[in-house]
Amino acid sequence: MINNSITTSFFKWIENKSKVKHYPFYFALVLMIASLILVTPNFSIFNPDSMGWSTVKLKSNDLTNSLTSIYRKNWNAKKVFRLTVPVIMRITHAKPLAILVLQYILGYFTILFLYKLAHRITTDPISSSFTAAGIVFLYFGRAAFYDIEFAWFDGITFFALITAMYSRNFILIFLLSSLAAWTDERGFIALSIVLLYHQLKNVDLSEIKIKSLITPNIKAIAVISAIALYISLRLFLTHRYNMHTPSGDANYLVIQKTLPYLGIGMWTFIEGFWMMVLFSFILILKNKNYVLGFLLLSVICLFTLISGCVLDVTRSGSFMVPVLFIFLLYLKNIINSEKLRFILFISFIISLLFPPFLLCLDPDWHLNALFQFPFYVHLLGL
Repeated sequence: MINNSITTSFFKWIENKSKVKHYPFYFALVLMIASLILVTPNFSIFNPDSMGWSTVKLKSNDLTNSLTSIYRKNWNAKKVFRLTVPVIMRITHAKPLAILVLQYILGYFTILFLYKLAHRITTDPISSSFTAAGIVFLYFGRAAFYDIEFAWFDGITFFALITAMYSRNFILIFLLSSLAAWTDERGFIALSIVLLYHQLKNVDLSEIKIKSLITPNIKAIAVISAIALYISLRLFLTHRYNMHTPSGDANYLVIQKTLPYLGIGMWTFIEGFWMMVLFSFILILKNKNYVLGFLLLSVICLFTLISGCVLDVTRSGSFMVPVLFIFLLYLKNIINSEKLRFILFISFIISLLFPPFLLCLDPDWHLNALFQFPFYVHLLGL
C-alpha cells in the first residue's frame, strides 16, 4: 500500500513543489485559504460590544478587575487572569477589530511554524507538509480564524506554544511561554508539553535515563522560569487584589455531564492523528520504551481529564496538540521516512474529511457554534 503508484506520485509532486523558493510561506498561505474556504468563519456575528469583547475591554481598562460583576457561572467571569490581550489593548489602544486582525496574522504564522517545526524534526518536506496540513483542519489549526464572537484568543495561545517549541533562544522561549500562560490557563498547563519537548529534543528516546529528565537544559529552564514567574505573579495578584477565577462549570463534578460525550470529545482533539498516536504506542510497547510511554500517556490523560471537567470539551483537549511533535520525534528515529510519510498522510486525510465539530455542552450554545460551515453554506444562508 505504501508503494501505491498514486500516493508515490503525489508524494513526489509535493517534494518537487517543496523545492520552490520560500515554499513554507506559500504553503502556509494555501493552507490558510483552504481552511477559510472549507471552514468559513461567520463574520456577520462579529460584535465589538458582545459580552466576550466587553469583558476583555473591561479588563483592559482595569487589569486588576476581579470581574465579580459578571455572573460567576458565566465563562466570561473566568477571564480574570487572562491578561495578554487586555495588556496589548491597554498599551496600544487597539480596538477589537485590530485584535481580530492580529489573531489572523498569528494564525498564518502558526501554520508556518507547524511546518517549520515538523521539518526541523523530520528534515522531510513531505512529512512536514502532511503534519502541518493535518493540524490546520483540527480546531487547533483554525482557532485563530474561527474566534470571531467569543474572544477566547486560543489562536494566540496556540501560536505562542508552537513558536516556544520552535525557538532556540532563551529569552524568546521565556516570553512566548509567558504569552501562552497569560492568555489562557490551559496554555499554562500546556507548557508542560513545551518543557517536555525541549527536554527530550536531544535525548535518545529509545532509552531515556532519569538523569536526562531531572536535569533541565537551558531551553527547559526558560520554560520553567516562565512557569515560576506566572505562579508567583498570580499568587501576588490573588492576595493583593483579591483576584480569583470562579470554578463554576469548571471542576471535577462537571465530568458527570461530560463523561457520556468524552469519547467523541477526545476524537475531536486530534482526529486523524490518533492513528499516529496509536501506532507510536504500539512501537513504544514493542521496544519497551516504558518511560517515554508513561510520559506521553500522562499528557494525554491530563488533558482528557481537564476537558472532562469543563463544558467546552474540544477546546480544552486541543491544547494537547503540541504533544504530537514529541510523537513525531520518536517516530522519526524508529521508522523509515516512507512509513512516516504514509502515517502522516492518512492522519491528514482523516482530519480533512472529518466534519469540523466543536463539542461544547453549554446549553446556551446554538448549532452554528458547534458545527463550522464552508463558505457556500453561509452564502446560502444569505
